[in-house]
Amino acid sequence: MRESFLQLMRGESPDGIVWTADISYYISGHCYRGDGDPVWESELGHLKLARDLGIMPFYWYDHFFLFRAVYDDRIEVVSTTEAQRKICTWTTPAGPLRMETVFAEASWSEAIVKYPVETESDLKSLICLLEHRKLIPDHLDDFHRRMEMWAQYDGVPSAGMPRSPLPAFFVEWAGVQHGVYLMMDFPDLVARAFELLEEQEQPIVEAVCETKPPVLHFPDNLTSETFTGFFDLYMAEVYRRRFEAFHDAGIACAVHLDGVVRGLLPKLAEVGFDAVEAVTPAPVGDVPLEEMRELAGNDNVVLWGGVPGAMFAPPFTWDDMKQHVEKLLDCWEGTRFVVGVADQVPPDGDIDMCSKIAQLIQERQS
Repeated sequence: MRESFLQLMRGESPDGIVWTADISYYISGHCYRGDGDPVWESELGHLKLARDLGIMPFYWYDHFFLFRAVYDDRIEVVSTTEAQRKICTWTTPAGPLRMETVFAEASWSEAIVKYPVETESDLKSLICLLEHRKLIPDHLDDFHRRMEMWAQYDGVPSAGMPRSPLPAFFVEWAGVQHGVYLMMDFPDLVARAFELLEEQEQPIVEAVCETKPPVLHFPDNLTSETFTGFFDLYMAEVYRRRFEAFHDAGIACAVHLDGVVRGLLPKLAEVGFDAVEAVTPAPVGDVPLEEMRELAGNDNVVLWGGVPGAMFAPPFTWDDMKQHVEKLLDCWEGTRFVVGVADQVPPDGDIDMCSKIAQLIQERQS
């Protein structure tokens, strides 16, 4: 599957169907609960589990982000944990910022319950923080060694850019509600923050172009109901500037669209992405499988996903999943696609379905 995946990323016709799944959420949930194998949490253990399940290894987050943030001595960052609550405080010359994150045992996941940027004053503090921050390359020195190791397991290690400015503002700093109000009320301040966020990417862009991973992930966590209306003004040109560098270096670009599909898919396909990853169709998402390719409006873009993560868990059964995957293969046959989970196998999911899907695909190709 690895070679077929790389063929797709190079714009070529693949030799076979690629099947990949993000099993990191399943692993972390079961290891937290105490009934998972701790070996799964290591890189090699993850690769072996993926091979046993018949999926192409791709997702591995310990070495995913190709950068780290460094602050000068005018910024103080303090992180504390109180029971299930994590608190991070940034002290800046313009004032403090505070973020609170809570771990929810019921879903084995974390959520931000207080974003650091909620007011005009916070926005000014964010700008000050960014003026005293830089991003430096990370996890690139050993990337080619890891490529060789992953090739032994028929996989390709994922590599992630910083989120582009608007998604970073919503996901990491302000949330959607506060973010939208701040964009409407203080456009000049928001524009300055976005300018700084994009400027700080440049050392990462240059280092990535030197390393030349075969595919680069834009982990923007997109969803159409939030981003479609802002895309043309705030996102399209940022993406085009990135593509100019990465495509010249022979690097394919994929973006994470794991929410509502209809508004953004045609825009992402038109702006120049080589692949749109984690696309979630009905019965969980908003677009039927048979409409996805026509909606994209671009025969060259790779549709990557199609298997909702929710279908691994009740009330869905293997019969439901089998019918869905067979329909996916029928609808997308003859087009450029990767069969993938949209976007993760949940901890309460039936992991054996991964092997069954692999067998189903193998039988289809035999």
